[in-house]
Amino acid sequence: MRTSIIVFVAALVPVLGACSSGGGNQASTSSGAAQSSSTTTTPAQPARPAMVRATDAGWRLPAPLSRPAVSVDGDRVFLLGGLAPGDVSTARVVSVDPTAGHSALAGTLALAVHDAAGAAVGGVPTVFGGGSARTIDAVQSFQNDTGRITGHLPRPRSDLASATIDGTAYVVGGFDGAALTPDVLATTDGTGFRTVGRLEQGVRYPAVAAVGHTIWVLGGQTGTAEGATGTEVDLIQRLDTGSGTATVVGHLPHRLAHAMAFVLGGQLYLAGGRTAAGPLTDVVAVSPDGTVTAVGNLPGPRADAGVAVVGNTAWLIGGETTGPANALASVVALSQA
Repeated sequence: MRTSIIVFVAALVPVLGACSSGGGNQASTSSGAAQSSSTTTTPAQPARPAMVRATDAGWRLPAPLSRPAVSVDGDRVFLLGGLAPGDVSTARVVSVDPTAGHSALAGTLALAVHDAAGAAVGGVPTVFGGGSARTIDAVQSFQNDTGRITGHLPRPRSDLASATIDGTAYVVGGFDGAALTPDVLATTDGTGFRTVGRLEQGVRYPAVAAVGHTIWVLGGQTGTAEGATGTEVDLIQRLDTGSGTATVVGHLPHRLAHAMAFVLGGQLYLAGGRTAAGPLTDVVAVSPDGTVTAVGNLPGPRADAGVAVVGNTAWLIGGETTGPANALASVVALSQA
C-alpha cells in the first residue's frame, strides 16, 4: 500500500512401441498362461504453450488509472478505486465494455482505496481491503451506482489479490500495514471468511489466478517498508484449495512484483510487472509443473494494471510504467496466437 492523498471523485500423447518375446514353436499348456511381453515407452513430451499476441487495444480509459480492484460480470468489467495521476487514491468506479472499447464513470465507492482486491461476490462487484492513508479491513460492495461498506476482513489487508472458483472468492497475499499476511481466506458472501491455507512465503503485490481448483501465486515482494524495492521474489506458489496445501513449484526468470496473471484456454500466463531494475514487457506461460516458457511481449513495459478476461481475450487496463505518480490510460489486448 502506498500512502496517498484521498480524492472521491493439449493433451499429452504417449508413443508406445511393443515387441513380443519367445520363439515361434512355443508349446501351449492347459494352464492357459499368457505369453510374456515387454513394452518400451517413450516419455511423452508436453505440448508447448500457445504463444500470445499482445496489441494496443486502440481505446483508452476516461482518465489514467493504476492499481484498481477488478470485478468481471459477463462482458462487463468494473474498475473499482485505484490510483489516479499524482499518486492519489480514488473512489471512482469505471464500467468498461472492453470488446466495444467503451468505458464510463459508473459511480463511487464508500471509501477511496488502491492496492485492494476485487471479485464478483454473488454477482455483486466487491472490494476487499486496500489502503490510502492506511491499510483498512473494509469490504465494500457496489450496487445501484453506489458503494457501501458491507463487511470486514479479519484484519486490515492491502497489496493483496483475489481469485474466484465456483462462486467462492479467495483473498490472497498482502500485508496488514506492518506484517505480511500469508493466510488465504475464502468467502461466498463477503461477510464471513474462513482460512483455507497459508502461503509458503507471504508476499505483497503478487500476481494471482486460478486454474481449476488451484490458485497460483506468482512473484511478489517480501519487504514491508514503503516501496521495498529489492525484496521482489521469483517464487511460483501453488495452493490446492481442497487440501489447503501451498507449495513452491518453480521459479520465474526474474524476481518481480506488480505483474498481471490471467488464464486463456486453460493456460496460465504472466505479463509485465516490475523488477528492482524497472518494468517488464515479458509475457510467459506457467505450466502445472512450474515450467516457465516465454510466449510473447507487451507493446511496452507495464505493471499494476487491472486485468480481466472476457471471452478469449485478456485485457490489461491502465497500469504504470515509471511508478504510481504516472498512471496509464491505455489498454492492451492479449490473445492466444
